[in-house]
Amino acid sequence: MDRVKLLKELREVVMHASAEIITSDISLSPFDADELSRILELINHLRENAEENDFPHSTCIIARFMHYFYRAKFFNFCGLPCARLDADRSVYEEDTGFHPLISPLSLVFEAMLFWAPQAHLKNLRRVWVDECINTPRWKDFNRSLMTEWTGITIYSTVMLAVDVSFLAVPNVNINQSQSIGIITTYLSIIFITGSLIASVLLARQNQRYGFESADKAAEFLSNLTDTFFGVKALAIVHSLPYAMLMWGMIYFAIGLLYNVFKFTTTAMLASIVGGCIVVVMFISWFIWAAGEVRIFQRLAKSVLSFISER
Repeated sequence: MDRVKLLKELREVVMHASAEIITSDISLSPFDADELSRILELINHLRENAEENDFPHSTCIIARFMHYFYRAKFFNFCGLPCARLDADRSVYEEDTGFHPLISPLSLVFEAMLFWAPQAHLKNLRRVWVDECINTPRWKDFNRSLMTEWTGITIYSTVMLAVDVSFLAVPNVNINQSQSIGIITTYLSIIFITGSLIASVLLARQNQRYGFESADKAAEFLSNLTDTFFGVKALAIVHSLPYAMLMWGMIYFAIGLLYNVFKFTTTAMLASIVGGCIVVVMFISWFIWAAGEVRIFQRLAKSVLSFISER
């Protein structure tokens, strides 16, 4: 095939990939929109002197780009009845059965971590599909993780300062080490510090491996998910900063309310209790409306799956 036909084919492939990215969020293109624009601009430069230019550099440029596109076609089973049409869809049947050990443990871990692993697991399965990685989606996934962990680091720093300042309040007698308020404040400091350390470590790891090529990213994820829990273990690790920050806030609230109820008059206590009830009602309403907790639905689904297998 001559160079002019190859350039025409490559240009059509790039234009199709650009249109797919513009009209769909689940494109299979190995390049993002900006990269495709630069590739198309480079192809237009090559077309200007495609017939006269006999240098091997142009051939190498065409071959490199065609390699990426045909490699994507190969991994997505292009031309076969089982071809992958969406970047987040698996071509294999998903295992949704009930495991007598993994399922209860994962449910317990999700409850302890405020169901954060469930959201991270969903995002991981959109990126890590059939142990293959789509490079643009991988980069977007890591950018969102960096944004989340950076925000959690800021919140953890603020909460750590609040906890230390709370211990300096005159009504908080730090000499009474057995006091519930002191114990819960210490626990809050421990969890907040753990959240801060986990965020920094995960952010550092993400900077080292988050923007690697698709091959290196796939190898990195294979090493991380090669455990008893599989992808769920990585989802649990990613949710640790958020969960520990939440536990730190809860323990701080317990210590604060304990000291308020202990050293407050009856009139002020009534107003504080009313405010606490309103806050709890709003938080509960948000959790219910957002559908953050579906523990009973998940339990019923797991039990029905286990019964059907028997």
